[in-house]
Amino acid sequence: MRDLFYSLLLPFCLIAAALFPAAATAQSQSGIHLHPHDPNRVFAEIELAEKYGTITAEEALLEKYRYVFNPDAMTLPTVTESRSPVKCLLPLELDYHRLKTRNRLSPSSVDEIERYTNYPQTNHQQSYLSDSGNFIFYYETDGVHAVPSDDLNTNGIPDYVEQAAFAADSSYRYQVEQAGFVDFLKTDPYEIYFENFNFYGVTNSSGSTSFIRIHNNFDGFPPNAHPEGDRIGSLYVTIAHEIKHAIQYETNRWDGDAGSFDWIEMDATMMEEVVFDNVNDYYNYIKFDFDSDQPSSQSIFGNTRTATPGAYWHVSWMLYFYEALGIDFWVSLWEQFIPDRTKPFLDAVADELDSRGLSLGLEHIKNHTWHMTAGPDNSAVNFGFEERFDYPNSTFYSEELNFLPDIVEGFTLNPYAAQYIRAIPASFADGQPSFRLESTRPGVGLGVMGYFRDGSVLRELALNPVSTEQSVQTAWNWNELDRIAIAVVNTNPDEVANYTLEMTSTAPEEDLIAQNYPNPFNNSTRITFALTESRTVKLDIYDSLGRRVQTLLDEQLNAGYHTVPFNASGLASGVYFYRITSDNFASSKKMILVK
Repeated sequence: MRDLFYSLLLPFCLIAAALFPAAATAQSQSGIHLHPHDPNRVFAEIELAEKYGTITAEEALLEKYRYVFNPDAMTLPTVTESRSPVKCLLPLELDYHRLKTRNRLSPSSVDEIERYTNYPQTNHQQSYLSDSGNFIFYYETDGVHAVPSDDLNTNGIPDYVEQAAFAADSSYRYQVEQAGFVDFLKTDPYEIYFENFNFYGVTNSSGSTSFIRIHNNFDGFPPNAHPEGDRIGSLYVTIAHEIKHAIQYETNRWDGDAGSFDWIEMDATMMEEVVFDNVNDYYNYIKFDFDSDQPSSQSIFGNTRTATPGAYWHVSWMLYFYEALGIDFWVSLWEQFIPDRTKPFLDAVADELDSRGLSLGLEHIKNHTWHMTAGPDNSAVNFGFEERFDYPNSTFYSEELNFLPDIVEGFTLNPYAAQYIRAIPASFADGQPSFRLESTRPGVGLGVMGYFRDGSVLRELALNPVSTEQSVQTAWNWNELDRIAIAVVNTNPDEVANYTLEMTSTAPEEDLIAQNYPNPFNNSTRITFALTESRTVKLDIYDSLGRRVQTLLDEQLNAGYHTVPFNASGLASGVYFYRITSDNFASSKKMILVK
């Protein structure tokens, strides 16, 4: 699975090479991208040196540890002048254990790294027990590891330590007691240490348990939005982040695909936003590669030939499922790794979606429509991420669809990747917008967003996973549209696909009623029909015994295509029928509700 993620970063088929040719070679086991504003740029430079054989994997690992713990001991010069802090050191810890297990480290390297990673040993260590009694904090009040000395309540405990204890109790209360993630606490209070190093924090394994180390003051770290200041914001989200790592370790020992850098870091970064919503430190990572006007981007937001995991910067891929389906989606998903630590992560995502009557392919397209409509220039009032207006603007293909017919062709999409395209409404077109997609592989789908002049948006989706052709016939009127945004998404897990997209305008030649989509469905579906002339139409829903259970529509409609949503949340699973009647037209079709 790791190979899938890194295969998304090759020239032109991939987004990174279009912006930064060196980025395509800056990948390693830690999955860090080289970019001028990447907070982990030094790590990426070290990885480039390893890639080109300047240093060995062992030397690269040592250089990284030295950078965050003892930069004066570094032997490899880098072009980076500033000491930007590393987000989380756990991926480096996993690399260390991987190389150590494979006997690829010398005894001297192991000894040096163990000095950095063992339980902190200090001469002036003090302790504080959180209000819940679940966490014990070890800190210093003088020396290089000293925490800020402010003590506004004059109780002898630094405010910084008490705030950390509050954050730990709050994170545990939400993640374990309220949400229901696996409990990682043992008999003794869980240990958290404050230290001065060049990263936010790390969770270290220790046999059947773990312990956390976090920065002693967060001075000079990237800014955030916490009302009490950057220091407290960084402290809060770091503790929420590392406590999620402790939960992961208790769940599956960071083993298998679910224990890879990509997933565990995205998961922990997501929990920062879930537990402490007003901090938004993760903005520093989703925004770090949106300073280019090129038609591509390293992030899921862009013209993204890449779409799934990249750790911190793709955290919004996970946030989509949290905001759309709730935190219980992720709780249930992680429970799958308790009996089977080796289960591929995307298989777990697909299985959890399937249990809810949803599919990974269609949800991935929906996920992309949320990202496509993110940012101040693309956001709509009632669609997408809660914080979409503060997210980066999506990057669209430089050419727009603006003729009828108009076509985009010859593009290549890597697995799970997408292309975003804009269409400008034709001023005097007859009929309604329609889109036809042809691809070289089955499973390339469409997400089409209509931005209306009244400020509203509507979405149409198309995905037949076994077909190379997809089509979307909208029920929108050209003169009511401001613009259209289209996401062409490759939902294949391991196959590259080329595609051609055509935009036309269509008017119905006969009255007809289409099969509802999706069908079978879980709670929500859409019913589309066409009228050749204006008339009064009634749309009723009947159960299998012929009893009318709901009237969805009874009004005068204009000629054209029409789509009516149907929410069956109050109905039981089973077979239902929908029937359309007008003065000279009647038709009915069967649909299946599965809960």
